[in-house]
Amino acid sequence: MTQTTNPFEPLWPELSEIYLQSGTVSLIDHIGAKSEPRQRRGLFLMASQRISAGQDLPRTLADLIAISRAAIDEFAAQAEVESDAEERDRRIDGANILSYNLAADLAPCWPEDPEPRTVDHFRAGIRCAEDCLRWRSELNKGAVPFHMAWWALGTHRCGLADWSGAIVAFESSLEAARDHAKETASPIEVGPDASFLINIATGWLEFARWRGGDKTSYARFLQVISAFSEIAKRNDDDHADSMLGIQQLETAASRLPGS
Repeated sequence: MTQTTNPFEPLWPELSEIYLQSGTVSLIDHIGAKSEPRQRRGLFLMASQRISAGQDLPRTLADLIAISRAAIDEFAAQAEVESDAEERDRRIDGANILSYNLAADLAPCWPEDPEPRTVDHFRAGIRCAEDCLRWRSELNKGAVPFHMAWWALGTHRCGLADWSGAIVAFESSLEAARDHAKETASPIEVGPDASFLINIATGWLEFARWRGGDKTSYARFLQVISAFSEIAKRNDDDHADSMLGIQQLETAASRLPGS
């Protein structure tokens, strides 16, 4: 699934009207009734992206889950019946990307999204992240996609206060980040010279350990915040990513109490 202009963009006003007037179920039924598989993929993709981003639309997490799951299921179902191996992998990768995006949207660490997360949201996020790990294995993805999928799984384990499960996920996320660091000859330990991947994976790991009862991890958690702060001050190119890292970790700390 490449980042190109959606050929079905002219149909968005119609889809938007259905969504606003009749809701997500009617929108899903409308798209699902299209006979052409390519059109169903394009319309589900566009609808899930627009509703995720808001695009001046009122939406709830329930809306987002419904349309995103319909999109994921459409791509996965088409993959199952695709005889061409290359096209099948493209359909799987479409489901993989949509699944990751939903898991990320549901994560409890976005300061601009105050809608409370529930157990059902976290379970939906875990399902998405586990699907991502399976599909990324099938597609032989590299270290960075696995780092991201393990991160997503860990955040939702945190939401359920499953700190031991979160620690395992974040350890795997950090391991993948270190694999990538070795490939790029960059530092494998947290610090102002380390990559965003190393710092964010370490920050989440120490957060989960801290919330799980390891009081010594709090100092290491603050070390990550300090590293991001130093990067943000000295490097305009990395300022946005560094502030995102700080916001993620501080928002998680404010919303997710310990055991």
